[in-house]
Amino acid sequence: MGNKQTELEKKMTNITNLVPVTETQLNGKLQQTVSAKDLHNYLNVGNDFLTWIKGRIKEYGLINNDDFLIIDSSEFRNQSTNNEQQIKWTSERGGDRKSTDYILTIGTAKVLAMIENNEKGRAIRKYFIRCEQHFKEIEPVIQKKELKRLKARIEVADYSRPMCDALTIQRLSQNKETKLHHYTNEFNIINGIVLGMSAKDFRKAHNITGDIRNYLNEQQLNHLAYLEKSNITLIDMGWDYEKRKPELIKLSKSYMIRLLGDEASCP
Repeated sequence: MGNKQTELEKKMTNITNLVPVTETQLNGKLQQTVSAKDLHNYLNVGNDFLTWIKGRIKEYGLINNDDFLIIDSSEFRNQSTNNEQQIKWTSERGGDRKSTDYILTIGTAKVLAMIENNEKGRAIRKYFIRCEQHFKEIEPVIQKKELKRLKARIEVADYSRPMCDALTIQRLSQNKETKLHHYTNEFNIINGIVLGMSAKDFRKAHNITGDIRNYLNEQQLNHLAYLEKSNITLIDMGWDYEKRKPELIKLSKSYMIRLLGDEASCP
């Protein structure tokens, strides 16, 4: 009996290495997900990957951004189940056919494994069930993390309007009209520093719509809030766009150094 358990654990460990389960923001919530390419390779399906996955999507009516995401697979590597950063992905248009992957919810992955109706499919289905059970055990911790993220989301929203108001007042004092692109420039400075791209580019890269801040993690939101608060101060001091931009970059670097120092000092 003990030997059987040992063999089972070995099998589960092997599956874990071959088909890692990660956490991805999907439909506004953190979900367990699996690379369809990894699953396809493990199941040793006869068809090539794209023929297989597209056939399953059509046959079982799977829905994009609900049951799966289309990504650049080069971005979906070395992600542990404890990774607190959001997984980055790009739209199918953004990569070649070789790099395209489909990130499946664990529920979808279970279905695709089950319908193969072979030993490997049954084994990996049991593995996915174990992952779900573990996820439920740690769900209170995840919920706590999500509450912190929501708090950070509210905080950054509190600074967005005052930043726009400060810019309007500054430009009025200079007898200048404030147009939409002036506000957009402010957000693009800060988004560019924190995310490395504008909101428009972020939506395109992540195949999302709406306010990008609904998709950011707690650390990113706190970083944005800090820079928006700092930007308000710089605007009130009368600094123009060209002078504020390098100062915000410098403040951002100092912020990240302090953050990394705080994390390193935590037990």
